[in-house]
Amino acid sequence: MKNLLLIAALTLAISACQTAEKKAADSSTSPSAYTVPEDSAITKAVHDAYAAISFKKGEKPRLDEIGNYFIPQAQLINFRTDTADVSTLPQFINLYKQFVSSAHIDEFYEEEAFGKTEQFGRVAHRISTYNTYLNTRDSIAERGVNSFQLIKTPKGWKVSSIIWDVEKKSLPVPDYYLKK
Repeated sequence: MKNLLLIAALTLAISACQTAEKKAADSSTSPSAYTVPEDSAITKAVHDAYAAISFKKGEKPRLDEIGNYFIPQAQLINFRTDTADVSTLPQFINLYKQFVSSAHIDEFYEEEAFGKTEQFGRVAHRISTYNTYLNTRDSIAERGVNSFQLIKTPKGWKVSSIIWDVEKKSLPVPDYYLKK
């Protein structure tokens, strides 16, 4: 009888442990259970980066402010063509300045249409569908998807790299990267 009670108690204890472990595993892998600890600060850092390259009619691009939202070693990689075009931050700023001048851009506005953040400690990623407006806010000139990588510095969240691709007929932005 003692052995039967001991076996029943052990079985109950093992079952309870397995149930607790299963619940912990289920909640840690469930996407709906995850909350980004600093989502609003990371989202703000991304929106600030968009705002830094945007300017209204009658204004000039604030080229000297762009670097405030990036780490100095930041890389910007675009797939506008079939190959990756990799730029340092100073190169990107220079290319942007040339683009605005040569294309006669007197208004440039870029905004996030959809975004989703992932974070672990001082490392974050934000997938960000963007709309670009050139010389008017009446129609979207370009749309694509940015992949922002950010790090938390003593001065807050800064962009360490952006990788992006532009929407094309052969590459439409998928529904899961658009507002629902």
